[in-house]
Amino acid sequence: MGKTSFNRLNHKIKSWRIGDYFRQFSIVTAGIIVTFWGNDRITENARQKEVRATMQLVTEELEYNRQELRNIKHLLDIDIHMSLLLREHDMDVSKIPTDTLWKYGKFFNNMDEFSYRTDALDVLKGSSLMQYIPDKRMLQDVLQTYFELGRKQKDVSDYYATKTDALMSAAMSREWANVFDGGDGLRDQALFLVQYKKFINYVNMVPGFLYWHEFDKLDEMLDKQIQALKAKYK
Repeated sequence: MGKTSFNRLNHKIKSWRIGDYFRQFSIVTAGIIVTFWGNDRITENARQKEVRATMQLVTEELEYNRQELRNIKHLLDIDIHMSLLLREHDMDVSKIPTDTLWKYGKFFNNMDEFSYRTDALDVLKGSSLMQYIPDKRMLQDVLQTYFELGRKQKDVSDYYATKTDALMSAAMSREWANVFDGGDGLRDQALFLVQYKKFINYVNMVPGFLYWHEFDKLDEMLDKQIQALKAKYK
């Protein structure tokens, strides 16, 4: 009788120990799971903040590039307008009013370039953040926009290389030093340049050198992309 009671008591104690062990194990396991889950959430939140900050930099960079595109487009519009005037008047500079000549005078000396920035894009591509951007279509649109900027930069570089060659071929002549001796430097410069066949050939090809409407399309693409990024990454 006494032995039986002792066995029952011993069994209960063992049961309590096993049950307590499982309870403690469950608590510890749950704590570990919660800790890992919490750490993952913290890591994900930090990562998304980093993505947002980087994409905001990309947005600012695209805004800068859009302004640069508009600046070069303004200069190219001057070239188109003056080249059409010269063709209309058969290269007779004397038929072009002085105020018009000065308004579009950069045509005769501007040899600018189109530059755009990729610093923010390089940061994005050089990090591991791209894989954490869920909207892959938006990411593709951003990359495509930069690609189009690169294409346009090459087109503009080709154009200005042709223009520079035409201007410098005339500037290398011995008569160039005498151009600015007169009272109307810009008109004298224009009169001098239209004497050279290479410059005349350049004037004639300006309107058809590039697909000029593509500049407006790229401007629209940039504007659309900027607005989308601002809405996504406020």
